[in-house]
Amino acid sequence: MNVLVVGYGSIGKRHVLNLTKLDSIDKIFIYTKIKNDLDKSYEKKISFIDASNVTLIDICKHTKFDFAIIANETYKHVETANTLAELGIHLFIEKPISHSATKAISLKKIAEKNNIKIFIAYNLRFLGAIQYIKNQINSGAIGSLYFAEIEVGQYLPAWRPLSDYRESYSASKDKGGGAALDLSHEIDYMLYLFGDPVSWKIMKSKVSDLEIDSEDLFKGTYQFSSGFLCSAHMDYIRHDKKRGINIFGSKGTLECDFINKYIKTQSNNGEVSLIEDAHLFDVDESYKSELNHFIGCMEKDKTPQITLDDGIEVLKLIESDHV
Repeated sequence: MNVLVVGYGSIGKRHVLNLTKLDSIDKIFIYTKIKNDLDKSYEKKISFIDASNVTLIDICKHTKFDFAIIANETYKHVETANTLAELGIHLFIEKPISHSATKAISLKKIAEKNNIKIFIAYNLRFLGAIQYIKNQINSGAIGSLYFAEIEVGQYLPAWRPLSDYRESYSASKDKGGGAALDLSHEIDYMLYLFGDPVSWKIMKSKVSDLEIDSEDLFKGTYQFSSGFLCSAHMDYIRHDKKRGINIFGSKGTLECDFINKYIKTQSNNGEVSLIEDAHLFDVDESYKSELNHFIGCMEKDKTPQITLDDGIEVLKLIESDHV
């Protein structure tokens, strides 16, 4: 397979490294203005294309690509995807699909017309801990669901300590920054675990002294058809990094801490179970799994687990209220 990778920031580099280790990948073409940090042992498998001097359309005239990974800035995702989908190229798109649900819908029409497979890369769905929680819910171990609390937060300047946070896309609303978009993994795995909510209310705010024009705080409350409620909190503010979910049901509770890497369940009779299996929290493995999943979907002509519709639904849940 020939793969085109658009964008070579931290996430683009991660995907390229994973691609180099797959026997099914023959050649990787990286479309970027940045050329660095290349392991010399992979030079024969990788070619850089200077994004300053050539367009994507010109590239695709001379090389056939089996699929493309879109890993550039969020606000460029849909424009890039539209171009490649019109050329008949299957797409693996980094989350979120866009900073606007309306823009993302335009891509859907092109993809349907050209029979393009699209996968939205919410890798946490492939994390062992999320799979474990999904199994606990489906098996009825927690009982009927009453409410859940999802929380994620980290101080933005500490997020990428080697770069100036004020220059990052996270700091710019126009470039797709903001706590809700940046941390939309939580909304996607909420959908995966609980299904689609029927109504919701959200609030966004800029409350800190961070030098950004995007929101640094997001809160959403989502109600499901059974009456079950799930709250979601995301922020750029807290210095004590946190990521986790608590679920409360008729038979007991489940607590998952992604930072300290444990899952604790407690039944109503007081019986406690603690799981501290590092493999369940192997984020690197989740990136490899999502890539293998997408390649398998192309080889077997199957629909990817996380579709464009899923990506659009996430945007709708963080853009405005629905009551």
